[in-house]
Amino acid sequence: MNMRYFKLYIIPVLVAGIVSCTKAEGPEGGVSPEGRAVSISVGVDSPVGGASGVEAAEAGLPATRAEGSTPYSGSTLGLFLDYGIDPIEGNHPDTKLNYLWSNDGSNNWTTNGQMLWGKSSDKVGVYAYAPYLEGQEDASGVEFTIPTDQSEGLGAADLLWWYKGIEDGKKADVAAKDFEGGKIDIAFRHALIKLTVNFTLASQFEGQDISIKEAWFHRSMDKVKIDFTGSGNNSIPYVGMSSTTSSNATSIKMHNCSSEGKLSCEVLFFPHSLTKDLKLLTVTLSDGRDYILTLDKDLGLWERTTGGYVTGVAYEMTVTVGKTKLEGGGVITVSPWTDKGSLGDNFGTDATEYSEWDGSEIATAYAGGSGTSEDPYQIATAAQLAFLAQEANKEGSEYQWANTRKYFKLTANINLKGHEWTPIGSESKRFAGSFDGDGHVIVNLNVKGAGRFAGLFGWIRNGATVKNLVIRNASVSAVSPGSESSETQNMEAYSGIVAAYCAGGCTISNCKVDGTVTSDYCAGGIVGYSANDSAPYNDGAITYCTADVVCSVAGSTEASYCGGIAGHSCVKMYGCTVRGRIDGPCDVGGLVGWLGTGGSFDYPFSYVYADVGISKVELTNLSPSIGGLVGSAYSSGSKIFNCYMKGKVSCAEGLALDDVQSFYIGGIIGTAQNVELAGCHYRGSISVGKPANGKLYTGFFIGELMSGVKATNNNSYRIDGAAGLPVYGYKADGVDDSEIYIEAIE
Repeated sequence: MNMRYFKLYIIPVLVAGIVSCTKAEGPEGGVSPEGRAVSISVGVDSPVGGASGVEAAEAGLPATRAEGSTPYSGSTLGLFLDYGIDPIEGNHPDTKLNYLWSNDGSNNWTTNGQMLWGKSSDKVGVYAYAPYLEGQEDASGVEFTIPTDQSEGLGAADLLWWYKGIEDGKKADVAAKDFEGGKIDIAFRHALIKLTVNFTLASQFEGQDISIKEAWFHRSMDKVKIDFTGSGNNSIPYVGMSSTTSSNATSIKMHNCSSEGKLSCEVLFFPHSLTKDLKLLTVTLSDGRDYILTLDKDLGLWERTTGGYVTGVAYEMTVTVGKTKLEGGGVITVSPWTDKGSLGDNFGTDATEYSEWDGSEIATAYAGGSGTSEDPYQIATAAQLAFLAQEANKEGSEYQWANTRKYFKLTANINLKGHEWTPIGSESKRFAGSFDGDGHVIVNLNVKGAGRFAGLFGWIRNGATVKNLVIRNASVSAVSPGSESSETQNMEAYSGIVAAYCAGGCTISNCKVDGTVTSDYCAGGIVGYSANDSAPYNDGAITYCTADVVCSVAGSTEASYCGGIAGHSCVKMYGCTVRGRIDGPCDVGGLVGWLGTGGSFDYPFSYVYADVGISKVELTNLSPSIGGLVGSAYSSGSKIFNCYMKGKVSCAEGLALDDVQSFYIGGIIGTAQNVELAGCHYRGSISVGKPANGKLYTGFFIGELMSGVKATNNNSYRIDGAAGLPVYGYKADGVDDSEIYIEAIE
């Protein structure tokens, strides 16, 4: 057996007078390891089920360890010392002794505390875990949040544990005098469960270059707790739900999909529920198709007789993706984590097919329903979706009015095949219904010749809702017509993958899109323009939406707006994420190009991972404002709360402006006036090229600071990403910046 151990040298230190007035017993000349390098040989053990022989027997597993222990690659671990029962007071002393041990990268480890014994005969419990978790108070409740994005690797999700005596199937207290040279041998065990899913493609994909774009596992807890005080037989730590665990299952983005030519994904999790009829996996192929695996029987993982699941087990599953069937099954293969076992055969249901559109077919009725909230119209084919667009755009359509609001539910995946799409609702026939995607997918949306309002929906209003919808591989573009009207605003073009224009308390929630969005005036990944009207339609919102887009405004010689979520917004937003590239000539932001009156971001956090910038300028007498989160925020009462910028803010070298013009570039906001910031965190980078003419003002937080700006509560930036830039690039004369505070983070 190839066993590697973690050698942790703890030097017992004697302190007098803890339990009596007599001199403490023990070796002389003891010293503290505080600040001292400690030699550690690192490894992770691989017992069957991550458990002792006792636990293996309870689960019906062979009481042997698997071969192939692996080096521990982490840089931190936590170590608890539990002093048990005080012999004088007879009580249980404080166990809040969570020591941080850190590796300097050369296998030299140091601790942040002093590990002290009153006497060399004092008995203590020694418990180790990794990685180190700040704020853990005692060994009875080490709480760990399972990462929901494991696509880049499993290391951060691999929670490990160990205590003295586990090799013998029981816990053992130890004394300072028991250590040979102050050494403890540690062989970590895995605290979670590992699942590898191997995908095969059905015959429909023969001859096609298909890979897995991403895969999601949907049945994990979000948090677990390790209780080293034991459960049942008092030899195995309890691993399971903590007091702060969500009642809802968590989805985790899986790792290693389609790497090295293999269609295989991995995830570390702790089961939330694995019973029949629950969605287990969502797989997105490189062609944009989504497949869902739903369990048709309980997924039988090994369980302990004392309750809970056996941890440290590595399962392997085979899933076939294709037209005929989405199946799981096969055998559990031998892995470094555990012995083999079986999940059984024939997991899953038939794969949901995409209803394809020929570009002209329009149904004459829906699949079912009466259009009420309790019984919505059911849309099961692409032709029925086209029927919705036709009916919504009719003169006098009842879909236009809130008092006759109609409800719709998508019941199948739709492939629009790149045919030209007419948006649902227009400037004169505005959609006021409620559309529930129910988690289904629309692929290959193409809107180019539909006029000034381009998107799946054109214009929605008066409390309309769009929710639970996925749109893949979209191409949406709108161009302003030549304006012969004095109402210039009414001749501008708006583009958004979900909706071009949203007014009157509309809500867009839990939508996920990817593709390209362009306009010459206002473009956004989710919606082009969003605003509130007067009561009762003044509570619009964009929530829990994700945009992976190339969003751009081009050809504009006047004011224009481009944002990863919305080009222009006067509504509240939260829980949104942006990836991709956001580019425009005027007001450009990772989340919103222009944030107007009533616009705000609030908890939960929104994130920007995108490249936000400007590559071409065609403006006169206007100054571009580029911000990692918001391009410009001018209007009174705007709030930007709880957002992270983790992408890049940039402008190209040699951009030509009028001599009177200026660039304003900020890591968070390009131009700010009468706006409040709180919980805004800059973790990105700024790359700016020198303009050919004009002026460039760059700040790592704000490009142009005007009056009425407050940033006093939990705002921060990373020093290494600020590139030596000031907090703001330009401050207008007389502007008071006394209420701006941003914390520097090393």
